[in-house]
Formats: sequence, structure tokens, C-alpha cells
Amino acid sequence: MTKSSQAPRRQALQLMGAASVLALTGREAASGELLYGAAAAACRNDIESTAGPYPNIDPLERRDLRANSRGNTSLKPGAPLTLRIRVHDVENACAPIPGAVVDIWGADAVGTYAGYAPFNTVGQDFCRGYQRTDANGQAEFLTLFPGSYTGRALHIHFSIQSQARNLRPNDDGRNLPNVFVAQLYFAASTADEVFASNPIYQQGARRTPNEADSIYLSDGGSSYIVTVTKTASGYVGEIDVGVKKAAIGMGTPSTEVPLTPGVPVAVSLAAKQTRLYSIKPAAGARQLQLRLSGGSGDGDLFLRANAAPTPTLYDRKSDGPTNAESITLTPVAAGAKYYVLVQAYAAVSGASLVATVS
Repeated sequence: MTKSSQAPRRQALQLMGAASVLALTGREAASGELLYGAAAAACRNDIESTAGPYPNIDPLERRDLRANSRGNTSLKPGAPLTLRIRVHDVENACAPIPGAVVDIWGADAVGTYAGYAPFNTVGQDFCRGYQRTDANGQAEFLTLFPGSYTGRALHIHFSIQSQARNLRPNDDGRNLPNVFVAQLYFAASTADEVFASNPIYQQGARRTPNEADSIYLSDGGSSYIVTVTKTASGYVGEIDVGVKKAAIGMGTPSTEVPLTPGVPVAVSLAAKQTRLYSIKPAAGARQLQLRLSGGSGDGDLFLRANAAPTPTLYDRKSDGPTNAESITLTPVAAGAKYYVLVQAYAAVSGASLVATVS
């Protein structure tokens, strides 16, 4: 069954700007300095968004995204944009998070996406790529200021996670427990300057204002306006994004609950909460069955051998519309330890999980 996208919001936080730091601390932040404490108190809640229909197909680690990595590697025309995304830990006074994978994808100057048949760009990868954040939590890209296409304000998609991996078209960050997904936007004055200075942008569709974009309005777009500065060589865009480390798969792993064959364990979880269980079948076992039943709500099962699964990374899954869920594995790998993740798509109360080994 396909799950509804109407899920509770997972929150992120947007750091305040230097002017707010001054107001709270009584001094300006020096160039490159990150102020915590009082500054962190000004963080505000934002929400995640959709990955859209054209996410990265095969994530590629690179800084300069202005051309394809293969085939015709000439620079695409358009206004160069040095984009700096800084990632912060909202549970640690907004300290920087190093080592996170920041993946971005956007349209070129005329509103075309690479890699997809509707644009006749299959096999191309311009304006796509990822970087890991440095010690200051910053990932920097050299890309193009995005062009316009019908129905959407100017924007660049991005995700933050612990490792590079594909997202599916229209994946919603609110439904992905180990990846943060949102979109960056630009002030009208910035767009006016870029479009007036670079005639190629006039070849795209008529611009849609931010306030006329339903995704901008519903998914916290006003908190994702990139601060842009014009330079001699193009533009520099900067933004600070705060996340919980656990929300991007970089938190402390949950301690699994061991299962004893034939002995049910009680399961009660709030909506979107998860709990990890494990079992290592005895030598000679041929079949492993995991069954969730009873109670109320909608719990889903995800199974993986020798490593903890996630709702997007697993060997087997069962995700029906109720708590009546089961996974049967035959044959059982000799010596393997199996992990099962129970995720409450809707709050689960009074259910039980039992493992049967035969």
C-alpha cells in the first residue's frame, strides 16, 4: 500500500544573521566566526519539503557543477554562483556538524534539469553534486544561479544526510527519518539583478514570484532565502541550516532490543518513532519469521542482515496499513545477526512483536 504523504512535520532550525547576533550579544561576529549560546536561542523552526521530480540519480562528489562530468564538458552559460551551505547541530547550541553530505540539484539558466528525458538531458549531470561539510560545517559549491520554469519560483533543492545515496522522485523529507530535504530560494531583488545582467535567463519561462509558489508557501520557503552578494566573478550565496544529528543519520545509534524466539515483546510507539530489535538464529536454523500484531495503529517492519536497517535501506520490509505485519526469511544465512526496525507510520499502542525460528 502506498502511504499518504500527510505525515507529522520533522523540524529543522534556521540560524539567525549577523545583525541578530549583534542585537543579542552586543558585538559583531568576526569574519568566519560562529557564535553559539545566545545566538542559538534565536533559532526558529522550519520544515522539510519535497525532493521534487528530478533528484540526483547517481550522487557525484564534486565542487564545480557548472558543466557535465562527461561527454560535453563545456561550461554551461549563466551567472556563476558560489553557494555555501553551513550545517549546524540544533541540540548542541548550533555547533557546526562536520562530515555531513550536502547534495544539491537545480535547473540551469533556462530552467532545464540534467539527467531526465523530459529535458532531453539523460546522461548529463550539470548543476548536480555533493560535498561533505568541513570542520566549520560548511559545504561549498560553484554552480549556476537557477533559471525559471513554469509554475515554480527560482529554487535549488538540497538534502543533508550521513552518506551519499539516491532519493526517489518526489520523496518528502518529512517521511524520511535519516535525511533532511528542503529547497533554497532567492529574493526578488537578487533575481532581478541576475536576469537583467545575464540575457540568457530571458530564454526561460516567465518567473514565478516566491509568494505565488505553493511549495514556497507551504514548506517554510521564507526561511530558506539565500543571502546573495555580487562579486567581480559572479555571485556568492550563503545560508545556515540547523538539523538534529539523529535526523540525518549521524546521531548515536539506538541500542537494539534482543528478541528471544517465541517470546513476544510489547510495542508502543508515537507516530514516526522507531525501535530497533535484533536476533541471531541458532546454528542450523532454516527460517526466520517476524510478526507484528494486535493493538492499534500502523507499524511497519524493516529487516536487514548484520546491520541496522532504515525505512530506505533494508533487505526485506512489510508496510501494510495496520499492525498486521510479517516478514518470513528463507533460508537463514549461517551465523548472521538480523536486525528489525519497527516504525510507527501512525502511533502504535498495545501491539506485540514475536520472532519464530525454525
